[in-house]
Amino acid sequence: RVLTDVGDVPVQEIRDCGVDDDRLMNVISESVKLVMEEEPLRPLVLGGDHSISYPVIRAVSEKLGGPVDVLHLDAHPDIYDCFEGNKYSHASSFARIMEGGYARRLLQVGIRSINKEGREQGNRFGVEQYEMRTFSRDREILENLKLGEGVKGVYISIDVDCLDPAFAPGVSHIEPGGLSFRDVLNILHNLQGD
Repeated sequence: RVLTDVGDVPVQEIRDCGVDDDRLMNVISESVKLVMEEEPLRPLVLGGDHSISYPVIRAVSEKLGGPVDVLHLDAHPDIYDCFEGNKYSHASSFARIMEGGYARRLLQVGIRSINKEGREQGNRFGVEQYEMRTFSRDREILENLKLGEGVKGVYISIDVDCLDPAFAPGVSHIEPGGLSFRDVLNILHNLQGD
């Protein structure tokens, strides 16, 4: 087996039933761990917003037995301590990941909507944030990344809004000046990872 579709975790339906967010995060993590018990399967998680990144990366890290390196392509850093009163918000997931020690390195690429808190949180956790305003200078670094040495694996997270709206006009949080498909492919094709 190379690829198996195990279906959906009905996140919104579970939330609509009144299940609290801590328990919902556990349901997502346990679902990912269950899939990872079937060798050689590794999770390929599609859909949802970044609120599911925390329980997914937590599960991968716990199942592999240690932290992973994370390559996060996005227009936003999603690293608020708590967004709109929700510590599990789509805009807070990477703060939870870093607090939990589930990632050794977090590289955020394509960022173009960041505020003071996003930068402070990035500094607090030692996040490598690559903003689009410096992409031409950073291109060589980003197209020659080496991740995974000394950790249990590499996790790649791609939010479609990392792309410029010319390539992905239907996203919910449009931010002009993003990556092209070729930029993303160059980063991924040249990535060296264990």
